[in-house]
Amino acid sequence: MPSILNLSWLSPIVAQASERLSLGELAGSATVALAVTGLSRSGKTVFVTSLIHNLLSCAHNPNRMPLLGVVGERRLIAATIAGASANRLPPFPYRDNIEKMAVPDWPAPTEGLSEIGIEVRFAPTSVLGRLVSEITGSPASLTIRIVDYPGEWLLDLPLMALSYAEWSRATLRLLRKGTRAEIARDFLALLAQRGPEETAREDAAKELHDRYCAYLIDARDRHGLSFLQPGRFLCRGALGEAPYFWFAPLDVADGIDAFAAGTLGALMAERFDAYKREVVARFYEDHFQHYTRQIVLVDVLRALLAGRDAFDDTRLALDAILESFRYGHGGILSRLVFGPRIDKALFAATKADHVPDIQRDHLAALLRNMAAFPALEVRSSNAQLDVTALASVISTAEESQEIDGQRVQVVVGRPVGSNKQSKFFVGNVPIRPPRADAWGSPFLNVPVFEPPAIDPSPVDGIAHINLDLALEFLLEDRLR
Repeated sequence: MPSILNLSWLSPIVAQASERLSLGELAGSATVALAVTGLSRSGKTVFVTSLIHNLLSCAHNPNRMPLLGVVGERRLIAATIAGASANRLPPFPYRDNIEKMAVPDWPAPTEGLSEIGIEVRFAPTSVLGRLVSEITGSPASLTIRIVDYPGEWLLDLPLMALSYAEWSRATLRLLRKGTRAEIARDFLALLAQRGPEETAREDAAKELHDRYCAYLIDARDRHGLSFLQPGRFLCRGALGEAPYFWFAPLDVADGIDAFAAGTLGALMAERFDAYKREVVARFYEDHFQHYTRQIVLVDVLRALLAGRDAFDDTRLALDAILESFRYGHGGILSRLVFGPRIDKALFAATKADHVPDIQRDHLAALLRNMAAFPALEVRSSNAQLDVTALASVISTAEESQEIDGQRVQVVVGRPVGSNKQSKFFVGNVPIRPPRADAWGSPFLNVPVFEPPAIDPSPVDGIAHINLDLALEFLLEDRLR
């Protein structure tokens, strides 16, 4: 059992606090779980890789993370990767990723849960921290346990409040509108041949499931849609092909919520309930409740480029994700994890290097406005929320260029697949969600850029935008 420091000679308030804290905690030797998530292609893997590499490099090059207080104040002593024995989940492949970025190439995207621990040793600034550090002769330390997981999994929390019939009706209403109706054409054609009252057949259920999954993948990969449920149909992680996955929405009439035994509707409803119990609830009970800090990455630029349907879909997905940070009494999440756990959540618009510096505040403002209404509920639920724009890796440079007699800011980079750099006037990032009549012409001209060559040795670090500012918001209080 860890020793307890006797501080009864201090003020009564401090003495009372000391009774609840171990010597190591007072000295700052603690662990904080930082969860990193975001929807597909938001840059989670690159974010975690760059964050780790820059923390490891800070001792050699503190100018790489000057806005992180413990670095800017020259209190950082060292940062090292924690031993693998501390990991409860599959290890995050930091070394493989950094070697791939040295080629240079972008690393493979997140497919499931993984984690990595970074131990940060530093000189504390708090009175108790300095006192204990002097007594023990050791610096303070904080192990940052970084957990990487697909943001699609957070889209499933609202399912906990729905029956299978309710989810089917809501899903099909969405499926029959706008772009989705065309993307889901094959699934809807098969659905027209299947009714919830017909006899349950395994092959019929599996065929509907496969056709529905094909729609989800096409909607995400070719059309940039984000609000796609169930999220695990897109990112199954280690679960594989469990039979309770084999369901899809059926055309259930209003007013019907139960199905006769032995029907296709009953089979689908049974699997939907098993999915909620075995996948959704288990993720929140086994993992989510252990996170105390969370960053959600959002590719706002990609949503703008993909058009109105994709942009509106991203807003729906953000609203669903924010369900995970609403802890009101009696709410879905409170029933799963018995109260609030995450006390700081940061939403970050990624790929800020793809627009000139004068546009980056617009990027953060747009994300703030996209999530403005639900954000108010987050603030009222004891979780601190902030929004920023960042780039985990700077893959462009900034220049000015004369266009139609005006000097404008442009970005210079090498598009994916090209062997030379080019200049791009990307256009203007709106600070508010565009009006319906404003989608007639593209807002932006932004390609996907190749990464710069990265030195895999943790010495110089990786050029970034606001990575240190993000970490300062999330962990400043734990690095004092």
